[in-house]
Amino acid sequence: MFLLAYVLSEWEMSKVDTFTFLLYTERFDRAEDYLRGLKGEMDPLLSSVLKMALIYLYMSDNNTDYRYDEFTGLLGRIAENQPRNTPREKMLVATALAMGAVFFGKRGNIPKALSLGKEAFDLYRKAYAMDTSVHDALLPMGLYEYAMGYLTRSRERKDRGIEKIKRAMEKGSIGKPLAYIGIVYVYVFDNRPGRGVYYAKKALRLYPESRTFRWVLAYAYLKSGQYDKAYGVYEEIVRDIRRRNPSCKVCIAEAYYYMGESLYEKGDRVRAKKLWYRSLLYLRYEKDRYRTRKVKELRSTLRKKLKDLRP
Repeated sequence: MFLLAYVLSEWEMSKVDTFTFLLYTERFDRAEDYLRGLKGEMDPLLSSVLKMALIYLYMSDNNTDYRYDEFTGLLGRIAENQPRNTPREKMLVATALAMGAVFFGKRGNIPKALSLGKEAFDLYRKAYAMDTSVHDALLPMGLYEYAMGYLTRSRERKDRGIEKIKRAMEKGSIGKPLAYIGIVYVYVFDNRPGRGVYYAKKALRLYPESRTFRWVLAYAYLKSGQYDKAYGVYEEIVRDIRRRNPSCKVCIAEAYYYMGESLYEKGDRVRAKKLWYRSLLYLRYEKDRYRTRKVKELRSTLRKKLKDLRP
């Protein structure tokens, strides 16, 4: 019996749910062990897509390029060798390509990101046309619909896009957590950050130990002008990193940067400046060569902020 026709079986959905919980509470070693234990039982394509998700979130959470080659190798094998005939195949390949698009976009390779993003979107759309139970396809379709509504100044199209994202959030499988993140950022962009806060808090209730969704909630608070609450959540993130990932100095530096940003937006320039200098200090402690790119990016941002504060 299939929960999502042609897409994921009930057994697969249960395994994906367990894996996703481990992933979005940053238990990366346990998630990898869990996935390894399913070898021989789980479809290799689904397993490869989940492995890509694990590596991507690990690199994002740790601000590192460690495992870069592994991620791009998996992406290349899926993109070049995997058939795309059934809705299931289209959806899983599209998910891999979409991760690749975000991955390269964040690293400044815009042509590669756009190419992968277009290919992923086309596959998602075709999969949904063949089987409307491919709910994960509604996330990119919704983002596209919202973007077109923004460009054409159509409130109706923007609202249709938001509804699609919500349906992906409610009924999606692999992409469900991403839909929560997507709806928060869309509401912030739509000048309704209060709604973004609502959905960020809802996501955090699903994953109460998650750093990922704490970052999202803090961002929503910051953009909604709730600076004290944003500062408080960033403080929670610092404590969590110190407890669970203390070797990542650039991670702590990034949280301090946003704590300073919360104070700066509130009008407390003196305390903001102190936190930004503390952030720079932590960047000096970071010696991991795989974090060099992030260190340079954050140091450049901090120096600009501090320069703007000079009389």
